[in-house]
Amino acid sequence: MKYKKINDATVQCIITAEDMLEYGLTLADIFERNEKGEGFLRDIIERAHDEIGYQINGENIAMQITPLKDKGLVVTFTDESPMGFKDILQHLKDVLQGVSDEVSRQEQEAAREQESVFDENRRMFVFASLYQVMQYTASIPNTLSVKSHLYKEGDVYYLVLEKNRLSYKTFNKISAQGVEFANLIAVSEERMQYLEEHGECLIADRAVSRLRRIYLA
Repeated sequence: MKYKKINDATVQCIITAEDMLEYGLTLADIFERNEKGEGFLRDIIERAHDEIGYQINGENIAMQITPLKDKGLVVTFTDESPMGFKDILQHLKDVLQGVSDEVSRQEQEAAREQESVFDENRRMFVFASLYQVMQYTASIPNTLSVKSHLYKEGDVYYLVLEKNRLSYKTFNKISAQGVEFANLIAVSEERMQYLEEHGECLIADRAVSRLRRIYLA
């Protein structure tokens, strides 16, 4: 594992496929948030202190997880949520491109290609259950109209939010709330096309308001 300090509150950790194998982990363990995956993520945060002297100053940790082409991961975390969440988003491009020591030349080119189409006006969250999706949507004020879509692939749910007419301040705020319930992943046209082709679209539009009504009924 390789750590990089973005600022005093925010750290990036590159985890290779070999690291995943050593820990006996799969991507499913991470994105389904099972006991093994949660333990691994806690270990990453604890090891950051020994590796680069990272100190946790707050009670809440916002975490963004980006899968790599080589089946590794980049985990970025901050204890400045929701303020630090903006730093995480600003470094998503570096996450996709800054893996030169960990992946092959071909994978670097693919990462740069993804980076060029990264859509900062969309946010994609991966949930382990539909109940967690509804919990999150219920936390978003009903005064906000959020353009959103819900997909299912396998046993996990994908909620895609679009900035649309929201201010970036509001968009970042409701996105920061999302990391309490789900994993945030980078959005590109390639990823959206894959989800549309391989996943099942459960709610094509206004997923947030529809699920919020069901949860609060």
